[in-house]
Amino acid sequence: MNRHKSRHTSVTLSHRLFAVCRVKPTESGTMHTYFPIIFTLLLGVYSVESVIRVTGYVGGSAEIRCPYDGGYEIYSKYLCRGECPAAIFCDNKDIPVKTEEGQTTASNGRFTLHDNTTARVFTVTITGLTAGDCGRYRCAITSGFGSWDVYTQVALTVEDPTIKLREECKEEADVDCMLKFINKTYTEPTLTLKVVSSLLDVLLEAPAESLVWRGEAVLQATETLVSKLVEPTRNITSSRFRTNTTEGEVLSIGPDALLTGVRRLGTAKANLDIDLPGIARNNNGSASVVLLVYNSMQEVLNASFFKTGANQRPTTMSNVMSVVLPNASNKTLPNPVNLTIYHERSASNAEVVSCVYWNVSAWIKDGCYVSATNSTHTVCSCDHLSTFALIVSIDPMLESDPVVEILNTIFMLIGLVFLTLAVMTFALCRWNPRVSNVARLNLCVCLLLAHALFLLTQCFLGRIRIHAALCKTLAGVLHFLFLCSFVWMSIEAVMLFLSVRKLRQVKANDRAGLHWKVTLPIGYGIPLLIMGVSAGVWSDGYGSEKCWLRAERGFIWSFRGPVFFILAGNIILFIIIIITIYSTLKEARSDVSNVKYTRVLVFKIMAQCMVLGCPWVLGIFSTYSPVLEVLFLFLTSQQGTAIFLIHCLLNTEVRRQYRTWWQKFRPYGHLEASSTGSGTASVSVTLQPQNATTLPPADNATAPTIQWPVTQDGEEKRD
Repeated sequence: MNRHKSRHTSVTLSHRLFAVCRVKPTESGTMHTYFPIIFTLLLGVYSVESVIRVTGYVGGSAEIRCPYDGGYEIYSKYLCRGECPAAIFCDNKDIPVKTEEGQTTASNGRFTLHDNTTARVFTVTITGLTAGDCGRYRCAITSGFGSWDVYTQVALTVEDPTIKLREECKEEADVDCMLKFINKTYTEPTLTLKVVSSLLDVLLEAPAESLVWRGEAVLQATETLVSKLVEPTRNITSSRFRTNTTEGEVLSIGPDALLTGVRRLGTAKANLDIDLPGIARNNNGSASVVLLVYNSMQEVLNASFFKTGANQRPTTMSNVMSVVLPNASNKTLPNPVNLTIYHERSASNAEVVSCVYWNVSAWIKDGCYVSATNSTHTVCSCDHLSTFALIVSIDPMLESDPVVEILNTIFMLIGLVFLTLAVMTFALCRWNPRVSNVARLNLCVCLLLAHALFLLTQCFLGRIRIHAALCKTLAGVLHFLFLCSFVWMSIEAVMLFLSVRKLRQVKANDRAGLHWKVTLPIGYGIPLLIMGVSAGVWSDGYGSEKCWLRAERGFIWSFRGPVFFILAGNIILFIIIIITIYSTLKEARSDVSNVKYTRVLVFKIMAQCMVLGCPWVLGIFSTYSPVLEVLFLFLTSQQGTAIFLIHCLLNTEVRRQYRTWWQKFRPYGHLEASSTGSGTASVSVTLQPQNATTLPPADNATAPTIQWPVTQDGEEKRD
């Protein structure tokens, strides 16, 4: 905003002229002249007693207000530069802008004149001030007396804004003073790069402690300044700039620009991919975008403004940057923008990278997520424009504990060994025809592949994560395998429940359970359907920092939801199974709690709890205690061990076949005749085979038979 300093008081321009020339305007607009006016005309000069002083700033605007008295409303007004001689018949006047008689507005380049006839003031505005604009001017009215016009003198001073800022805002911490000066002084739609650079540097070079309290206002001021670099265009224009405190790029397209698709803006610290033609279609064919990267704003708006958990330690990972759409009435994005932000340092495996944006007084993640990341940069996908940065959160609970890592590796290797043995046993052993091992075999195969792939991924995470496509692929495969594992756990629980429910009604030679033609489509079809729907809704949900599912937009619930549902169902079925077996055994024998048969049965029931995946519930609480974490890792990694113990090692038929294989393939061994007979089947809970122990009937009820693997003597056989 300019300042007016005038030495005259209430005497207007026309009053002074009347005092000297004794000219009085009449209602008809004619003038009655006297001898003094003739003398003045012959002299050819005025005696002006006052000067209007106006101060402007380079790149800004100056406003010169020239009042006049009634009677001159319809006369021509103009601004004259320099001495502006008033002699008779003098035509060599430098007039930048002038209205014709009866007009109220006129413009010429940077000069605009507006005549407010009601207030009897005409105002001349000069925009885009330069140092060459300073000097003497005269605002004048064509009076109608030949070459003699009514005028007053104007002294225009154009100053360097940075010097003025430092003079007026002497206190380094007075950021409010700087913001007020910038907002009041520079109201023009466009500014030169030199002016914008100077103002940005003066503002952003203020101490961090003084900027932090006005962070939002500083961001708005800087975005407004860089928006003034945009000039109207019919085609396409692009320019890059660099100052002491910022760097950036401006891209503008007009109605004549034949562009489609995503356009890229770039700096040394970040790249922006944006569908600018799509935005232009929503704004009458024209649109502009500015990418502005701050050199040290991350020290002002640091990670302390990012809310995390109580035990997490957030740190800033990149420069702060703003993306602005100047002069756009419709700022809706047709497609999300992608910001490739380069890291200030490499992130460790324990650090979780977050794409955040500034929301008035804090960093938040809503609307932004990590699309891809590696050791050098992260790609953020956002559905709106703002001020962005990268923040990493370090959770002590997620930091690598060497002891836990070693235990986890040992547990998983042990589990993989027993899963391999179980798969070989189910595939190669000859089983009782009444026993179906389809669910157990597929469960073991899925667990074996899932655990092995998960272990390899975590061991080589640093090398895998830099390849975004490989990381996404592994995340998708792991998602599918673990879902298959849980679905097969659910099928196993259902088959166990059906066997127990028909305990009294089914005959000993009946086959309990579901046919493989039913279980196979369920076991692999449901996970495939869940994965297909998840990928269709948001394909970028695969490939987090751990090469797993992303937490953004609730995508992780495409795994958690089905798992929680299956675990809840398995736990309910397991409770029903225990109650049913207990009531059956209680009716079958009175001394059930005292025999070894019952102890073996109870042990196998509890081991079956691991087979059905019930320990996975501990995962909800594992982050709160190292002990629970180790217990969770042990129990979930030993599902294969439990399956091998219950359905292989403690099964009489299987042990006989193991003995046969050992005697056949051991060095210098001989094959001992051994009949598989009709021993116990290894279904979790099915009917007792022919030679298994049969519990005595209670009253007139049919004797129930249970096929938990026991010997024909009702006890676990010791070899």
